[in-house]
Amino acid sequence: MPLLMKEELLHFIWQSKTLLKQPLKTISGEPLQIIQTGILNSDAGPDFFNAKVKIGNTLWAGNIEIHIKSSDWKTHNHQIDRNYDNVILHVVYFHDAEIFYANGKPIPCIELRNLISPLTLRKHHQLQLNQNTIACEKIFTVPSSTELLNFMARLLVERLEEKCARIESSLVQNNNHWETMFYVLTAKYFGMKTNAQPFEWLAQNLPLSVISKHKNSLIQIESLVFGVAGFLETAHSDNYINLMKREFDFLKKKYQLHTLDKKVWKFARTRPANFPTVRLAQFASLIYQSTHLFSKILATESVSELINLYKIKINNKLNPFEFIGHETKSKQTEIGNAAIETLLVNTVLPVMFLYGKQHEKDELPERTLNFYELLMPENNSIILFWKSMGVDAKNAFESQALIQLKNNYCANLKCLSCIIGKQILLNSDE
Repeated sequence: MPLLMKEELLHFIWQSKTLLKQPLKTISGEPLQIIQTGILNSDAGPDFFNAKVKIGNTLWAGNIEIHIKSSDWKTHNHQIDRNYDNVILHVVYFHDAEIFYANGKPIPCIELRNLISPLTLRKHHQLQLNQNTIACEKIFTVPSSTELLNFMARLLVERLEEKCARIESSLVQNNNHWETMFYVLTAKYFGMKTNAQPFEWLAQNLPLSVISKHKNSLIQIESLVFGVAGFLETAHSDNYINLMKREFDFLKKKYQLHTLDKKVWKFARTRPANFPTVRLAQFASLIYQSTHLFSKILATESVSELINLYKIKINNKLNPFEFIGHETKSKQTEIGNAAIETLLVNTVLPVMFLYGKQHEKDELPERTLNFYELLMPENNSIILFWKSMGVDAKNAFESQALIQLKNNYCANLKCLSCIIGKQILLNSDE
């Protein structure tokens, strides 16, 4: 038996209809014609439902069960499971045992061992054993533009649904309050990968209800953000920061706020423009300048309008580098376009997509997918790798799809669920 033979490969062979190109016979020698391969079952029970095959002169309609060996039927205890009584054909790679219905009659069986192209098997094994960045790296071929676009659309929706599942979990944690959940997710994004956790703690310790009461005072919002973050515990030489400290000392007692230890914030191996104190200042300015931000996002009808909501500047009275005594020539006071688009792609658009689905506002998921097509692609190692393979993402729609392909398909060797892997294997039979 070939190395690494998997039922998934047999499922693929059965679905691909390559068996239709050759004359078939059952183990007992009766002519077999496949009329319909059936519908793949992803739950418990037979592998394919509603298939049709002609055995001899008899047309059979029912289910198909696929195994590597015939004896797997008994190994899996199908003989005592009534869900398998309507199996009309047992498809196996290697026939090593006769299998019977409950009434004692043998179940029709076909053996694939001598029907599958040896080249198909070799290529499948090559994909499964490969140690390159992606399994098909050395035999990769770019699918047609139509096939690739359709596959990318499926990948993007899969990625969105995975993100939506995480957002739903956050929504439950925030008592199904959309604005609070969005506030926490936005805070987490401002921390980037390095400080995402401290920013999440900040949002949890600084309730949106408290922030909302001071939305008309920039210094009070800055004091709340930097105070809860742990940067206003001691007096400072900077006059504006000392004013923030006095404000926070009062607000902390009024709302019984808990502060973080400022040691949780990571500055090492971070560019000054991404220092957590810079991000905290930007976050405070966003809160101040964007009243009812979530409602405004849902109402946007263009990407430019969405981007403009995040075009904010740091208060020129506040120097975020003073908190750590860091001298820098950096004068960046606003969030760059690339950072805004990354926020939209990874946080804002998934929330919009989910809100539309949950509230039956069909225009929102549709608008979300359209916005992905209008945003720039990410510029990371995964996208650069695909570019080197001849697949160049033109927008965020395609870059998100390619990230999904690499992380969920290539990394897990799901070649048989990938249009590229299928193309490689199908071409083996030509």
